[in-house]
Amino acid sequence: MKGLAAVSVLLLLACAPGTREEREALRRKPIERAAVSGWARLPLDREAQKAFPDLWLGDAQGASVPFLVERDGLWQPRDLDLEKSALGKDSQGRPTAEFVLKFPQGWQVREREQLRIQLDLEGAAPWVCRVEVERRQPGGKAITLQRDLPVHLFNLGDAGRNSTFSVPWDFQIYRVTLHPAQGVAPRIKGLKVTAITEPSARPEDAAVAPRLEPLGAQEWRLSLEAPDRIIGAEIALQPPVAPISPEFTLPSAPAKPSRGETIPASERPVSSAGLLWNLPALGTVSTRVSLGPVTTDRLHVRLPAGARPESVKLLVRREVLLFPAEAGKAYFLHCGGQVRRAPGNLAALPDSSRAVYQREGLKIGAATSDPFGLPKKIETPDPTLPWLPWVTGLVVAILAFAAWHLLKESPPQEGDPR
Repeated sequence: MKGLAAVSVLLLLACAPGTREEREALRRKPIERAAVSGWARLPLDREAQKAFPDLWLGDAQGASVPFLVERDGLWQPRDLDLEKSALGKDSQGRPTAEFVLKFPQGWQVREREQLRIQLDLEGAAPWVCRVEVERRQPGGKAITLQRDLPVHLFNLGDAGRNSTFSVPWDFQIYRVTLHPAQGVAPRIKGLKVTAITEPSARPEDAAVAPRLEPLGAQEWRLSLEAPDRIIGAEIALQPPVAPISPEFTLPSAPAKPSRGETIPASERPVSSAGLLWNLPALGTVSTRVSLGPVTTDRLHVRLPAGARPESVKLLVRREVLLFPAEAGKAYFLHCGGQVRRAPGNLAALPDSSRAVYQREGLKIGAATSDPFGLPKKIETPDPTLPWLPWVTGLVVAILAFAAWHLLKESPPQEGDPR
């Protein structure tokens, strides 16, 4: 009987699920060696972006290296006082504002990467104005800020408004002029200047043309070959179109319950900012809006009635890691397993953004197997699992038979009627 009980226990243990270590997924990528010691920027490639945030940095010996993720607000914004300011109109009657920055003690030009300028505007909506910015040093000549795409301020009533924009902080004296593109330009009543480090002001890593498919009235599907981190869209509209606000949604795959019926796919909104228009008669056009960001290979876009896209590009910017790199030292990016945490808190260092965003990012090499990776524990389904009910029934039957046999063979006690 003891042998039968032991066999029963072994049968039950044989059906228990097991675990294995997923070492084949452990990969590491070499990082280009830094030329000088200090803060280094590491833009992720598409493969690393798919693994984010489950990745870590290490040195050649496998020790974890602390890093920060480049993001808005990484360095604290600070409002700046103005030494002088003048508000009015230029010789052509366009609203202008000129100001001279007053630096906090110990600060200088480019203590933060950008200046965020917020204008206090007064005027009857609707209006749209293109922003022209000139900068100079004391006693120097004014230089107009050149942009790939113009910046517009607007007030369209219920359709939205914007009175804030950012410029690089590379001079001390700035002059802002509003060029009316639609309606009457508003009066500039005041302004506020904030020193910021704003990674979102950087250009995108890539502009990818998606596959454009109509889905119905005023809705289109935008598809990429593989998921990527999308931060904006560039949509050229068929003219003429006054300012409109596009709507973006992220579709989910339809669910498939066990009974065979299909639940329709759902959609969730994707946050966006900006307006689109195309008015050749007024010589003004706007094609770019910001998104999310959101990591996906499919988006849906809906436009108001009558508006149709002429061309669409999705703007991609991948995450960037900032870490203290020693000149000439080898570092690796690890992904595919558990994260090895670095000790301490790198964000506790004094705030400073000088020169970080000016440095060219280090490049990432091809992936190889990772000798220092931490494998994840994967539960393995047992092949005998379908037989578990039968094994359990057999064990119960064996135990019941053993109990009956013991009762049958036990000698009668005194007073037992047997």
